[in-house]
Amino acid sequence: MSFRLAGGSTMLLKRASGVRIVCHAGALWISEYRRLDDSVLHAGESLTVGSNRDVVLSGLPDAQVALLSQGGAARC
Repeated sequence: MSFRLAGGSTMLLKRASGVRIVCHAGALWISEYRRLDDSVLHAGESLTVGSNRDVVLSGLPDAQVALLSQGGAARC
């Protein structure tokens, strides 16, 4: 699944274990529930969620994002 996340908007990923988050353009802020440190991805960077926690995504100010499951298929 690939989409544009505009600045000021957020997306919640429920129980996101194993989801690979890829930032294709812009910058993306990532916050994992009950984790003290947040992450920021820039174009060309990715992060794989290692816990089964909820994750919030937000564009800084906007980002082109892809979500991939462990098998590589798109996941909502």
